[in-house]
Amino acid sequence: MSKYLKEFWFDKRILFLACASIFYAAIVIGTPYSKWMWTALVGGIALFFVAEYFIHRFALHGFISSVMPNAHKGHEEHHNHPNNNEFLLTPNAYNVPVHFALSVLFIILFQSYHLGFAVMLGFGAYQLFYEWTHFVSHRPIIPWTPWGKWMKKHHLLHHYKDEAHYFGVTHPAFDMLLGTDHSLVNVDGKKKAEL
Repeated sequence: MSKYLKEFWFDKRILFLACASIFYAAIVIGTPYSKWMWTALVGGIALFFVAEYFIHRFALHGFISSVMPNAHKGHEEHHNHPNNNEFLLTPNAYNVPVHFALSVLFIILFQSYHLGFAVMLGFGAYQLFYEWTHFVSHRPIIPWTPWGKWMKKHHLLHHYKDEAHYFGVTHPAFDMLLGTDHSLVNVDGKKKAEL
């Protein structure tokens, strides 16, 4: 396990996300407290929670892929070589400008460094969780929790069974809501009965 922890945490993409998250935390701690700080933090988590599915489904696999051809091509390489670390984590060519642009956007939107960086702290922390979950899915690591084991299986269904379904990596919420989780469908194509 230590081999994989080292591989993960010393990757330049993860180092960027970790340093960015530490920076966001330092700004949040070092600026005057706002009663909205926790709401902003949870908002950042929610933003990545939603973005995970929609970017994966529509920008990396779907109709928006033509707008981001390099991202789509990189994601195709990930599908062609799912265990190759080069294509496993989000490239800094996307991380850096996205984090910068969102930071500026939220600072302007809230007129507050404190709240803007609180959103980014939630966003960055959840992105680290996403990257770790995705990393574990493609390494011979057995997740510790039943949830982690289930999500690893869910993601590997996307790679090895049906890449037009199972877009969630850390959660299946939108797969379930939007019908891209075929494990909810019987062989005859009808939805399984609610429990």
